[in-house]
Amino acid sequence: MWKTFTLLLTCFMLLTTLVTRAQTYKPASSGTDGGSKIVKLYPNPASSRINFELQHNNEQVYDLIVFNFLGKMVSQIKNVSNKTTVELDGYYSGLYIFQLRDRQGTLVESGKFNVVK
Repeated sequence: MWKTFTLLLTCFMLLTTLVTRAQTYKPASSGTDGGSKIVKLYPNPASSRINFELQHNNEQVYDLIVFNFLGKMVSQIKNVSNKTTVELDGYYSGLYIFQLRDRQGTLVESGKFNVVK
């Protein structure tokens, strides 16, 4: 029982640290208007699918990685550009973290979304 509790607490702390660092990451001047977001996601909360839309006519290609709340990678979508729809058939209800990474693997943006079924 204590091992399970300790493992869950450790995963929670690790994920919280990951999200905090990603949200405070500030990329070098990229030509956009400072603190604006690159990704717009909707609907949030979602039940059957969620859309990730790149803002500012961004022509760069990214990788989208989704983690469950325990930090396990759920999906990785390569070569994301403009608008991508993620089907949530294999997802359980709960909180998920996404990361948008450039082709070099540098974290560009992260955030969270909720799945409700």
